[in-house]
Amino acid sequence: MNVRCSYCRHSFNLRRDFLAYAIAQASEKGQKHYAVECVNCRKMLKVSVREMRRYVPAETPETRETAQAAAEVAE
Repeated sequence: MNVRCSYCRHSFNLRRDFLAYAIAQASEKGQKHYAVECVNCRKMLKVSVREMRRYVPAETPETRETAQAAAEVAE
């Protein structure tokens, strides 16, 4: 997913495994947006969970395991 910073206009990509992790975190907390840090200026950006779901493939057992592994690493 391509994200553009609203402050410095820098464009960067978010990987699908990160999107799956972010969606899981936001869904767990009942949030509609996930905060992503700009890689250039380090300001926080709000990315819609609905928008992120468009770029993540349908959940399969393999992607579920990847999301769980990413959550364990983050803790």
